[in-house]
Amino acid sequence: MRTYKSLSISLFLLFFSIVLLAQNPKREMRGVWMATVKNLDWPSNRGLSTEEQKGEIDAILENVSSLGLNAVFLQVRPASDAFYRSSKEPWSRFLAGEEGRAPKPYYDPLKYWIEKARHYGIDVHAWINPFRITSKAGEELHPGHPIARHPDWVINYNDKLYLDPGIPAVRKYIDSIVADIVRNYDVAGIHMDDYFYPYPANGIEFPDSASYRQYCDTTVFSDRNEWRRDNVNRTVEMISATVKALKPWVSFGISPFGVWRNSDVDPRGSETHAGITNYDMLHADVLTWLKNGWVDYIVPQIYWYRDHPAAGFRELANWWDRNSYGIPVYAGISIYKINSDKPAWKDPGETPAQLKLIRSLNSFEGSVFFRYAFLNRDLLGLQDSLRYRYYSTPALTPVVKGGADMPPVRIKRVKASRKKLKWKIDKKDAGNVKYFIVYFYRDGERFNPADAGQILTITGENILPLQKNKNRKVFYRVSAVDKYGNEGDISKAVD
Repeated sequence: MRTYKSLSISLFLLFFSIVLLAQNPKREMRGVWMATVKNLDWPSNRGLSTEEQKGEIDAILENVSSLGLNAVFLQVRPASDAFYRSSKEPWSRFLAGEEGRAPKPYYDPLKYWIEKARHYGIDVHAWINPFRITSKAGEELHPGHPIARHPDWVINYNDKLYLDPGIPAVRKYIDSIVADIVRNYDVAGIHMDDYFYPYPANGIEFPDSASYRQYCDTTVFSDRNEWRRDNVNRTVEMISATVKALKPWVSFGISPFGVWRNSDVDPRGSETHAGITNYDMLHADVLTWLKNGWVDYIVPQIYWYRDHPAAGFRELANWWDRNSYGIPVYAGISIYKINSDKPAWKDPGETPAQLKLIRSLNSFEGSVFFRYAFLNRDLLGLQDSLRYRYYSTPALTPVVKGGADMPPVRIKRVKASRKKLKWKIDKKDAGNVKYFIVYFYRDGERFNPADAGQILTITGENILPLQKNKNRKVFYRVSAVDKYGNEGDISKAVD
């Protein structure tokens, strides 16, 4: 939600720029990845006190909201560990400084993130890394770590430990982790990145011969790479079914490497010459996931500038647009490269042009920035471009399919005073409300709920402090958004 302190300023800017602001969409994913592994984004250091960790969360969400973003992809399981209360895996070493040690005084970080984010109308997606155990093979693990019970699940590859995707029990275990999160937390989504089978290292073969001999039906898969792709497919399909069985309004999405296959290998591929591809190296057959509807969205990591000769953002955005199978696409955008040594990344117009490009494509419904810490660096004016142009009006995240038949949540009553706006809903609807939308428009203007320029804020609260404009009469309307993202009936106007 726009901060209370800035609401009067926001009103002035929105009134002044109403024609320009109406160009922005009412619904759009505006996300950012929040990496916790190695304390990259949050918490800033291991061993911070509970109050320090909470203080950083508060400041991050305030900043995210001020930039117009509406979703945080929070890494809650960076390496077979937990940033939430888990009965299956130990607390992450990146919290209290030692694996298995809970925050002290105790609090549940994921729960706190969700509660605070709701205040601002920001979604929290639980980002997990499914198969990584450690960043280095020699890291000391908690005695209760799952690999202590199942050393046969572990593969050491390039001095890092991984769970073996070829073992059915491993896939079921990952699925149980997801189920635990979805049951116990009000997350907007479950999210995975590009780490399935690890990126190839110096020509070293992934040592999964034991599971291949034990579990591969060679009458079906004569090629080990086909079997590996099937292992990943089974994982994705299983998790998708689990999420939808537990809470169908929770979305499940994946952020694969930006290139599926090169066209010189497969005519269905993109006109690229990437050295790494999803299908061939990471054993991630993304088109199969899309075709079968196993994901609610896809976030290809299109981390190149628009006209990169080997893999250009322009070419890849258009390729994913043509190959989405009707699944929403969000662009993974590499803000970490802005102002780096390549001439294209020194152009302040490059990233805004990428945002403009994806808005012109039918399958794209927004973007996700990699990653949060870089939003606090010199991005050649991108932050101002977001605040005052591309994200200058609030936006709802895209609707999750499956809730079309849900009865709309109705606003019972809205009251306005000089200092605040309040509204009520029926108690029976309370558990189905995700956010509220507060609209505003001036006397003499026609109310248009499709116009994002008439949205004052999106919030999880049912009260909004106001500082009214004394010189011009303003009308307010309120609506509720259900857990799928569907907007209910809009209230009558009050002034």
